[in-house]
Amino acid sequence: MKNTFSNSAWLYDVDNRDNLSADIPFYLEFARKQNGDVLELGCGTGRVALKLTAEGFRVTALDLSQQMLDMFRKKLSAKPELSDKISLVHGDMSNFCLDRKFAMIIAPFRAFQAVTDAKDIDNALTCIREHLNNDGIFIVNVFNPHPVMDQSWCYDEIIQWERLDENTGNYIVKKHWGDKIDIENQVIYPHFAFEVTYPDGKKQRIVDDLKLKYYYKDQLRAVIEKAGMEITERYSWYDKTPLDGREIIYVCRRKRI
Repeated sequence: MKNTFSNSAWLYDVDNRDNLSADIPFYLEFARKQNGDVLELGCGTGRVALKLTAEGFRVTALDLSQQMLDMFRKKLSAKPELSDKISLVHGDMSNFCLDRKFAMIIAPFRAFQAVTDAKDIDNALTCIREHLNNDGIFIVNVFNPHPVMDQSWCYDEIIQWERLDENTGNYIVKKHWGDKIDIENQVIYPHFAFEVTYPDGKKQRIVDDLKLKYYYKDQLRAVIEKAGMEITERYSWYDKTPLDGREIIYVCRRKRI
């Protein structure tokens, strides 16, 4: 199963949770420090890439979902002044070769957790390392799991948020649930549904399924170091709150030889 948001890509940008806005200044700060080209893995509809490009950075944006990239292109068509600074790539973060190196590689809002197979994880981190220039950084963000992850993680369908989309007049309720956890391989299977009420009263339910790897902080550190990188900064939120907290955010560099 691939996390391609094939059914709900057109609704992705309606989500206005803090995870999807608080990280923008964080990535902009590091982009300014690195002062070079950026590669975003799991770029989605361009939420982060467009902000970076608007600040003058050249961004290569890679995603596995053609549907998400279609939405990205639609937004980019309304900003033609940015088009020469963005390169869109339909690809897999677990196996990519772009024949160039970057000052910064990012995988925002838990995108890296979409890679769930152990070999794919190792390969993804190797690809990332090989695409960093000598002083480049890789920033990875995953959620910080409960201290004990077991069958108690599974939960019935609940409302995550609801709001009126002022751009379309659609009233949208987002629900989510989790019905399976693979404790041995540390993989969860969450699902979500958008229930849309259109201005004419018509209703529609759009469902997508996810498969996500979860990490404890030492496990994530171990796979990063195995791939020949080292962690230089550790945070639990985008305001640089120290670990341990809601998220695990690592800033990594290639190991010095």
